[in-house]
Amino acid sequence: MSFLEKPDGVRLRVCDRGSGCLPFVHLHDWKQSHRLWDPVIARLASRHRVVAFDLRGMGESDKPNSDYSFEELAGDLGYLLERLDLEDVTLVGWSMGCSVSLQLLDTGAPRVGRLVLVNGPLRLTRTADFPHGLTEEELAGYVEDVERHWPLRERRFLADSLLEAEPEHVDWLVSVALQTPLDIAVRLVRAQARLDQRAVVERLPVPVLAAWSRSDSYWPVALAEWIAERAPDGRCVLFDRSAHCTPFEEPDRFCETIERFAAGTLSAWPDAHNPEEATQ
Repeated sequence: MSFLEKPDGVRLRVCDRGSGCLPFVHLHDWKQSHRLWDPVIARLASRHRVVAFDLRGMGESDKPNSDYSFEELAGDLGYLLERLDLEDVTLVGWSMGCSVSLQLLDTGAPRVGRLVLVNGPLRLTRTADFPHGLTEEELAGYVEDVERHWPLRERRFLADSLLEAEPEHVDWLVSVALQTPLDIAVRLVRAQARLDQRAVVERLPVPVLAAWSRSDSYWPVALAEWIAERAPDGRCVLFDRSAHCTPFEEPDRFCETIERFAAGTLSAWPDAHNPEEATQ
């Protein structure tokens, strides 16, 4: 299946590969697409069913004049799980994909068996008791900069998301990012800024793994540790050879880690904190 059409007529670009009883569903980052999961899909599809899709407004999915709320995005995800008849899913959200995943689980997601959060926020801005975010001024300044200078700063922004900014990787990220129209990119950030998903993590009904890079450009390791400590069934694995783009900077270790998590053989927190120990 290349596209999935929703009852409202919106078409979602879908990549559906492999087969197996423990399916993986992957959600991409802001202004990106399912293509960033290519290295992961190539490694997992020989053993598992692997699904990745473009969120509406991004990649090759339709870009309707809708509200781009996270309720809407989570609704698209829930519809995909149902239409593809996916059960006991390992849901893997990366950055903004974390927010969509948590939004779905907050409204009930019986088809999801476990959750992986990769380098993503629970809220965009910090508070006195939660320092793991931007200041209000930093967020407002960033959004204003995107609006005023689009797309001049994209290459620098995306290069900063890599531990080693190989030109080919940066070119690839830029080409995908520019598939998202500016007005939609801004609407998505503003909608995300209204979220506070800390309480969602604290009542998650499924096991959760925070798969985090020590060198992530945006969200600190302390946030991964917060997730592992506060979730009812939480774990944390840290990666050393990537920045924000762990799934394609460290695909071998990443795939091994999420496979062990799906199979129930990954150590519980805090033992899983050390990636070398967690994947043995």
